[in-house]
Amino acid sequence: MIYSFPKVSSMAQLLCDLGVASRVLRDGKILLVQEGKGRHEGLWGLPKGHVEQTESPEAAALRELKEETNLTGQIVGLVGVRTALRTNGPAVFLCYEVQVEETECRSPSEEIAAVAWWSLNELKGLDWVSETMHQLAVDGLTNQTVIPDHSGLTPRSNAYAVYRTGRLSSDKRWAS
Repeated sequence: MIYSFPKVSSMAQLLCDLGVASRVLRDGKILLVQEGKGRHEGLWGLPKGHVEQTESPEAAALRELKEETNLTGQIVGLVGVRTALRTNGPAVFLCYEVQVEETECRSPSEEIAAVAWWSLNELKGLDWVSETMHQLAVDGLTNQTVIPDHSGLTPRSNAYAVYRTGRLSSDKRWAS
């Protein structure tokens, strides 16, 4: 049997709230920021923010990391996706594993009250922005499962990323 599908001239666009975060691990500790204002004032979470219309989610995660901690890094892979349906439409939150070279964070700003590295045992006493943030932090310090980026599977003129599951080899590098 042959199936025929109607041609569609353009794909429908769906607007959604798109948020990102950076999970940064170093020497058995995770980088967290404490909110300095707003509805989450005083609560801890990963460096995070919203994707601007002119940037990729990966670029937004790195921009937010820089703005909130003054650290620069490189995306290693995707570690979590949270979806929700809100009154104004769908909301998607992507969390990326980010590798940084330096560990010296900037002093707190108006938006961020504190920046600190925390061990697994120290996470228990924190007040969190959300249960999702808490679980992503715990997962990073105990599990470190990452879906690696396999960019460039198909040649394109614009940059894009493809995240696929893979197996971690004994030397902690992703096997193809």
